[in-house]
Amino acid sequence: MANPVIGTSVGFYGAGNTSNSKESITDTIARLERERDKLDREDERANSERINNLENRIGNLQKWLDKMKSEENDGECKTCESRRYQDVSDDPGVSFKSASKIAPGNVGAAVRGHEQEHVVRERAKADREDREVVSQSVVIKTAICPECGKSYVAGGETTTVTRSKPSVEARFQVGGYDRESEKGRFFDVTV
Repeated sequence: MANPVIGTSVGFYGAGNTSNSKESITDTIARLERERDKLDREDERANSERINNLENRIGNLQKWLDKMKSEENDGECKTCESRRYQDVSDDPGVSFKSASKIAPGNVGAAVRGHEQEHVVRERAKADREDREVVSQSVVIKTAICPECGKSYVAGGETTTVTRSKPSVEARFQVGGYDRESEKGRFFDVTV
């Protein structure tokens, strides 16, 4: 009897969710199951390690296949599919005041655009209040989906620091001047 080959590699890693790669995995699983059953019928103690090895490979391939099948539904898990974005600031003039679904490929651009709205509106507010902007920063936050493990843009935060504009220049007359002798001089000093 020929020894079964246990180290056979399957070329599905890195392949997209194509029907060919799923068929290849399905074929490999079926082949490995037949091989396992054949070893099991021989009922040799030496084969128990090989059977365990085959069962591990079958289990891993089955998990991979299940994951590929679940990603077929628009490539999103249930958690990612139900994700919505909503602005929680007190600024009524920006987008996303009600929870909205954003396509996964567009989330980064949508969040950056939304945070830019905050930047522009805060600058305008500072101008209206006669204040100057000291600094502005935007942080785009990411997270990992607990269900599928994919990274996603979770939101953003804009921080604006302003201060009062310096007051209009004040003029003072400094110096010594004697009104009776009309001697001396005043200097105008601007502060």
